[in-house]
Amino acid sequence: MNFLRLVIVAAGLLAFARAEELDFNSVVPFTETKASTAGYSLALTFKPQLKIVSGCHPYPAVDSEGNTNAGIDIFSFKSCEGSSLGSQIYGRATTYEDSYAILYSWYFPRDRKGTFGHRHSWEHIIVWIERTSSTKGALSSVSASTSDGKYFTITPPDTDMVWDKTSVKIQYKAKTFSHYVNVSTESGDFQDLVMWEDMSSAARTALNLNDFGSATVPFKEDTFLDNLKNAYPW
Repeated sequence: MNFLRLVIVAAGLLAFARAEELDFNSVVPFTETKASTAGYSLALTFKPQLKIVSGCHPYPAVDSEGNTNAGIDIFSFKSCEGSSLGSQIYGRATTYEDSYAILYSWYFPRDRKGTFGHRHSWEHIIVWIERTSSTKGALSSVSASTSDGKYFTITPPDTDMVWDKTSVKIQYKAKTFSHYVNVSTESGDFQDLVMWEDMSSAARTALNLNDFGSATVPFKEDTFLDNLKNAYPW
């Protein structure tokens, strides 16, 4: 590890030590910016849209200072139909095997179905692009995470499941005891995108180390490549 990276890591750890858990409505999201690199341009191009059928709307999980979302107790009557500060979709991408993979993820402060549920939920999909370079290629497959750690994959997704050949339509809805994401034919909403490498060191450290209970951040250092491996369609 070179000196500069060591300094960045140390700064992130220090910020995390000083960070707090904030009320679920008080976390400021990262602002989506214009594309400045080919990789970020690709992530913006293929950003999915999310339709909430039931349950909470997505919220920011972390702010630039490393403060994290405290979530909502399952017995609370607090509404979670979206933060007044704005929402967030998280992304991380890399070349994997013969594809370019972009993992997109949403954070939900509560996952409740009836009297069952838990504080905190992370859901994600993986978009597979047929070219390995960070330039625009064709969407070849999409994998949606399931509650049992597996993936529902469509290769390729039907044309009515994708807007403008790039933006996959995703829905968040209830099943027996919880909620999950899946590919849909219904249009949804977009959230501001922030990529892993564009977050502050404090935010990345918080996502790597913070305890979200039974929910796991799917794009942090310990989980990202394993999720790509488990979801790989071919």
